[in-house]
Amino acid sequence: MTLGGCVPTDGDLNSREVAPHLEWLAFRVRSDATVALNADAGWASPENSAADIQYDQPFRFRVQVRATIAPPEGHVLGLQYRRNGETWLPLGFAKFPYPDFATPVMSVMSTDAYAQGEQTERLLGAADLAWDDGAGINAVASTPVWRTTQDALEWEWPLVVRRFSDGPTFADDGDVFELRVVDGQGRALAGQQSAALRLTAAPGHLGGTFIETPTRIGPYQSAAGHLYFFMEPSETDNWFMAVKSTDAGLSWRETDGVNRPVTGDLEGVASVQTGSVIHFVHQISRDVFYHAFQMDDETSADGKWLVTDQSLATPDEPPTQFADLVARSDGSLVTLYGGAQRLFMQSRSAQGAWGAPQEIDSDVPPDLSGPVMAIAADDTITMAYTGRDGSGFVRHLRADGTLSARQLFSANLGTSDDENGAIVPLVVLAESGETVLMYREHTGLLFERRFSRDGQLSEPEQVAQIPVITSAVDSEQVGADLIVHDSNLHLLFIDAQSRSIFYTRSSQKGNWSAPQVVVEGIQAAWVRGSVHRDGAGNPVYGFVFDAGSTGGSGFNRYVALPL
Repeated sequence: MTLGGCVPTDGDLNSREVAPHLEWLAFRVRSDATVALNADAGWASPENSAADIQYDQPFRFRVQVRATIAPPEGHVLGLQYRRNGETWLPLGFAKFPYPDFATPVMSVMSTDAYAQGEQTERLLGAADLAWDDGAGINAVASTPVWRTTQDALEWEWPLVVRRFSDGPTFADDGDVFELRVVDGQGRALAGQQSAALRLTAAPGHLGGTFIETPTRIGPYQSAAGHLYFFMEPSETDNWFMAVKSTDAGLSWRETDGVNRPVTGDLEGVASVQTGSVIHFVHQISRDVFYHAFQMDDETSADGKWLVTDQSLATPDEPPTQFADLVARSDGSLVTLYGGAQRLFMQSRSAQGAWGAPQEIDSDVPPDLSGPVMAIAADDTITMAYTGRDGSGFVRHLRADGTLSARQLFSANLGTSDDENGAIVPLVVLAESGETVLMYREHTGLLFERRFSRDGQLSEPEQVAQIPVITSAVDSEQVGADLIVHDSNLHLLFIDAQSRSIFYTRSSQKGNWSAPQVVVEGIQAAWVRGSVHRDGAGNPVYGFVFDAGSTGGSGFNRYVALPL
């Protein structure tokens, strides 16, 4: 195989059946998939040469062909691809980033740059060639039937190569994908032999699909400084994946994929780190499971799944899957998750034994949803949750196992299913032991209250004037993330109108800095982050966000803000 894209290997010549009366004259790859069909712009490389392309980044492929004879049924052209010199496969159509049925590693896609069948003008080959119009291909795999002979025609396809795809499969940096033109019977055209594409992931690119959870999913950091995040490979193949970065978030790949959990439907997923182990509670429609993952440590050079798919409970199906999880200082765990009308609390001992679920607020209205939790150094747990009538409640679970009386913190959270997840992940201030309770009211605005160790609830303070998105893509959660570092609060939120991600900070209650855009030009849906260290050992607010997948795959990215 050659990266030049023009010289065949002996294997290519001997194995391919040549389409009669057709010749592939030239090709060129566009890295800018947004330019007009006939613009002489956006090219990735010179004509008839290999191109560097990024995963999950749409590009376009233009070819020039000629027929010497046209049979009565005419000609139809399509594309085939192969990866790293393997078997040639037909290139079909699949929507990007949200396919209808399956997520292939490579596919034809749709484009907004031109209409299906829009006529092409000459951009390739020799200027003195006899010429006739070809067309731009959009949302279909093959050209329309054509019967032109002796004239050159140009055709252009919008394409994408995915980092993660169904299987799950992973495409590595440096993989070479080749394209070739074939007729309607899958026979390769004479002339150009293949077009080579050398693939890499952009710095900070994860790909895959976000887990639809209102609580924290990382990134978590091992003692060696490696980062772990949890996601799905694709919307159509929703496995539970642990992806790891050993270079401070620049590149990511799955670890221990052989032993991943088999339970899909990743929506109500809660996680917490104890030492090198990350614990998960995972709620699906009528089941609740426990998983555990160990990051690399002094005993292992890589991360691995320790426990998968341990059944905890089978509550009646909640209107929305929700769960959160905290760890006490002795290593025991407490989780809170949804039921059909109420919430259930369940504990795991430090020795690993789970107790029976305990329903809370059984005899008082309203129906409940949206639980979030946080724990203080003295093992006092703050529990906050939403009511289906637009209310929000907060209380303490004391270290002795008793519950304080619940208190109403808002009556204006909204009553739709979309507004169930109105509470931002909680944080506890180490010095005072106060819990920072941040939530979105039905107006879209964020408010902050403080909940003290003795149960005092401060007056609400508005955080910013910008309405924040909720349930951006069939995921009932507010589009915001909150962390604390050195007594300072740091907040990321998604503007409901522009869908850009804003950042603001606070060093004292009710006093927030003017929000600044940190990621724009996207249709953000999710953002989750944590405090960890960069490659130089400096503290950062590192976060993963979805940059506009509309619930599909390929748009998860990592960014770190210095602290």
